Amino acid sequence: PSVGQLARRGLHVMAALPYDTSALSPAMPTEAIVRHREHEAEVVGKLNSILAGTELEHRGLDEIITATSNDAEHAQCFNYAAEAWNHEFFWSRLTPGGAKPPDELLQWIARDFGSFDGLTTQLHARARGLFGSGWSWLVLDRETLRLHIVNSTALIHPLGLGLKPLVAVDMWEHAYLVSGVDREEYVRSVLSLVNWELVCDDLLAAVNLSDEQTKLKYLVRLSMEDMKKLKHVMVHHGVLELPAAPHLTKLDFLPADEDVGVDFDSPLDAAMADATRAAIQRRARERS
Repeated sequence: PSVGQLARRGLHVMAALPYDTSALSPAMPTEAIVRHREHEAEVVGKLNSILAGTELEHRGLDEIITATSNDAEHAQCFNYAAEAWNHEFFWSRLTPGGAKPPDELLQWIARDFGSFDGLTTQLHARARGLFGSGWSWLVLDRETLRLHIVNSTALIHPLGLGLKPLVAVDMWEHAYLVSGVDREEYVRSVLSLVNWELVCDDLLAAVNLSDEQTKLKYLVRLSMEDMKKLKHVMVHHGVLELPAAPHLTKLDFLPADEDVGVDFDSPLDAAMADATRAAIQRRARERS
């Protein structure tokens, strides 16, 4: 079936490269990319076969990875979904000739690795130390807003750990043996092709919470925390005073204002306050 036919049937397809297969040469030879893409096509085909008729059949790759990460029962599904997602991400962060890291990104790198050379040195070390096959990553820890180098193997994936992938290096043998190079030279070649401008955009988007998945995650977490507090107060005290509407300034969704009270003009805060009051009123009616 053609890519269009597969897409219309809701199946996963191998994304087209954002450049010609010869565009990354000589750092990444054309033959190596062709062989790499053949392997990727097999992965996507196998994934569609595994997902057929399951509840995950029409879910996005990132959703499948998150749902099956570290779950031995769905190991096969996870492995193929992760490999498909990883390859698409891997190619998307490369560009012919590479692109230099912007100054803003260099500041982040300097804080967490000392320098750009410190970053590349640590990535080389992690890749060399990877036992067997897998992936090496530059990621952002969304909780601490720190950059880290991590390896992923088996049922572990950055997405499943809540990390934001920024750069991926495929450390499976099919990625470099066809070029006749060792891991060290291969990693050096990959890093020379990274589009660091795009990496910077990804980082700042995640930090500024403009990534919609991150917004949803933090909103849900905040709502759950508020609901736990509300339940505790209602169960133990029966009533809940609302001197001010709960707001999201601590997450930088909205500008901070220490003088904000019940007149805080966020539609989201107003809706949250209304829901809280409605819950209290229902509880009061149930008690009466």
